[in-house]
Amino acid sequence: MTDRFFIGRCHLDLHIENCQSLKDKRRIVVSLKEKMKNRYNVAVCEFGELSLWQRAQLGIVTCGNDKQHVDSSLKAVLDYVRKFRTVSLLNFDLDII
Repeated sequence: MTDRFFIGRCHLDLHIENCQSLKDKRRIVVSLKEKMKNRYNVAVCEFGELSLWQRAQLGIVTCGNDKQHVDSSLKAVLDYVRKFRTVSLLNFDLDII
């Protein structure tokens, strides 16, 4: 029996379409974060340039004892974000340690 666990982290760079204020951005980002947390059981935080209206950077973290499960969880989150109608995924970085 091994006492190993894996940590998966993903950095997302997003463009928020049709956003005219920080209030619009906050509404969209909070909605996206809550849906990711509830559907995929991941931790999500916003970081970077918080004052830009149409851009957001999100950090996503999950962990588990099966590397493939951690990887598939993060990939499911990426697929969900790609389909989220009010944001466009500009770039992402995913790794597992």
